[in-house]
Amino acid sequence: MSNKKVVLIGAGNIAKTHAAALREIPGVDLFGVFDVNTAAAQGLAREFGVSRVFTSMDEAAASTADSAHVLTPPGLHFASAMPFIAAGKTVLLEKPVGVSTAECDLMRTAATQSGAVVGVNQNLVFNPAYVQLKSAIESGQLGKPRYLDYVYEVPLRQLAARQFGHWMFREPLNILLEQAVHPLSQVLDLAGPVKELSVLAEDPVEISPGVGLHNACQVSLLCERMPAHLRFHVGAEFTVCRMTVVCDDGVAVADMFSNQFHTMKRTAYMEPVDAWLSARATGRQVASQGFAALRDYIMATAKLKPRSDAFYLGMKGSLQAFYQDLQTTGKPRIDLDFGARLVSVCEEVAAQFKPVPSRASEEPSIKPTGELVTVLGGTGFIGSHTVAALLDQGYQVRVMARGVGNLQAVFSRPGVEIVRGDVKNRIDLERAISGVPYVINLAHGGGGASFEAIRAAMVDSAVMVANICQEAGVRRLVHVGSISSLFLGNAGETITGATPPDPRPETRNDYARAKALADAALLEIHKNTGFPIVLIRPGLVVGAGTSPFHGGLGFFNNDQHCIGWNSGQNALPWVLVGDCASAIVASIAAPLAAGRAYNLVGDVQPCAREYLRDLAKTVQRPLKFVPSSPTGLWLVEMGKWLVKRATGREVARPFKRDLMSRGLLARFDCTGAKQDLGWTPVADMAVFHQQALAVHAGDDQA
Repeated sequence: MSNKKVVLIGAGNIAKTHAAALREIPGVDLFGVFDVNTAAAQGLAREFGVSRVFTSMDEAAASTADSAHVLTPPGLHFASAMPFIAAGKTVLLEKPVGVSTAECDLMRTAATQSGAVVGVNQNLVFNPAYVQLKSAIESGQLGKPRYLDYVYEVPLRQLAARQFGHWMFREPLNILLEQAVHPLSQVLDLAGPVKELSVLAEDPVEISPGVGLHNACQVSLLCERMPAHLRFHVGAEFTVCRMTVVCDDGVAVADMFSNQFHTMKRTAYMEPVDAWLSARATGRQVASQGFAALRDYIMATAKLKPRSDAFYLGMKGSLQAFYQDLQTTGKPRIDLDFGARLVSVCEEVAAQFKPVPSRASEEPSIKPTGELVTVLGGTGFIGSHTVAALLDQGYQVRVMARGVGNLQAVFSRPGVEIVRGDVKNRIDLERAISGVPYVINLAHGGGGASFEAIRAAMVDSAVMVANICQEAGVRRLVHVGSISSLFLGNAGETITGATPPDPRPETRNDYARAKALADAALLEIHKNTGFPIVLIRPGLVVGAGTSPFHGGLGFFNNDQHCIGWNSGQNALPWVLVGDCASAIVASIAAPLAAGRAYNLVGDVQPCAREYLRDLAKTVQRPLKFVPSSPTGLWLVEMGKWLVKRATGREVARPFKRDLMSRGLLARFDCTGAKQDLGWTPVADMAVFHQQALAVHAGDDQA
């Protein structure tokens, strides 16, 4: 029997996981890929040796492929799957299978007519810890199951980054379809279909005018085989993804995040002895599995065994079960009907969410009449404050951003024009810059898998913006970079606006290297052409709208513990976001600013230890600063690098010089910004504390 030929529809990050897992599954071949982003599809094809890159969905559906994996965003699942369902092919959709029961019904009807087989990738059903729990329950070793409790408390990167234009934030139902289907898939798989449910919904968080994020609720479910309760919360600080099943003769616990399973049972002895023996047995289970996870991580990193983290094993198990089920029964266990039941439950839960309370607008209603300023990348943290400052100064503002949905209230103020665009796209830039006298570039262009990609996104886009501004007759370009473009590792050096970008950018991390190259390129353009460019380099920007856990403190393996770049006793170059915005706006018309660079560092500069200590008191959390040394950190990074190189991976060598610069030992003299821009940053510690730290007290959404 020939292998099944698989085509991937969508070439994003999840497609790479599918491609890697398919390599390990016998009986299937990765045959082709399609994505509207042809470059992404071609890159995936090169990386995994895919033979064909299709030019359209219809071409892929008409090919000789046997099955299609639909890996597009949820809102496109239906449109992406239907050509393959109509062609009678086997289709595996990423969760959720659809965004409504109506979509699921239409897919079911089409599949019945064409004979297509449709499954859904609910990878958490195949999480190793859950598989062990289910096996223990079904074996009867713990007696009859009576009750299931599930705690799903997880961080959410898009929420922390305030990327509210993401699909999951557009409708109240979407966050459930994106996130709640994970725990619900396990609940329904073990406890059976839901017969009745009730919801205790917490108040929504208003993320834009009239738009609420329902990020937390409690759901009680009466299922066919047992009752269940789900605590659902995204945007949590501590990750808990744990199922507990209470049985007549014991308790089973599966922790999906740490990939651990254990049981609590009775022994034949009296209660005090029983408690000790039972606790010892449970402790041995947990300790053994914790050691196994560490061992497997080390061995996988050293390429001594295949990848074995819980996420990948769950994905691999899901795809493997899908194709095994097709071969043995002709129908996947996790099929369209299963996925449709999950969508239906999410709809029932969303129907019981509380509405966002209505409130009177507090924004000014008078449209400003000043000159028009284009702000590129203006919907981010610094951008939103800059737009507000521009409006307050009487400017009209045109904001270009990639995502224009669920924006903050400031973007609904009179005088604001929103245009969708990408700073890497010349046509978008020309449209946004046309007819304006001033441009503020806050867009960094995004990241990439290699330095070449990062350079193209951050450096080339900055140069293109400058060139287009020249061509369009813009009177001044304000480019907002970062102090990371400078070398800041010399405690005896004083940094001024005249300090050049790091002369050895190749010894820095990719972000700092690109920032240094972008600054150097823009200064060269001004030198050669005289085009008026102002470079603004903010320090460590803090305030309302961003996480207080700043990377300038150190690196956070989790929010609670900060591994410092050094001993954490040197003053750090903080700047309040409001002060940053006021300087950016002032640089538009300041007579002496053209061709100059200004570093924005405030007058209140607590060290890392002081900042984290005060933050801990403010948010009432046990935050810890762990001092380190650049030498120690560098030796650890060198060890990792040597292991990766020994296993054939091409990775950039770490430099101690980069870690020294991250420690921010140098001192700043911002006299130039204060004189030329009339800049007066906050100098009162109490005010700094209020605007940098106290704004996060009681903040439980991110």
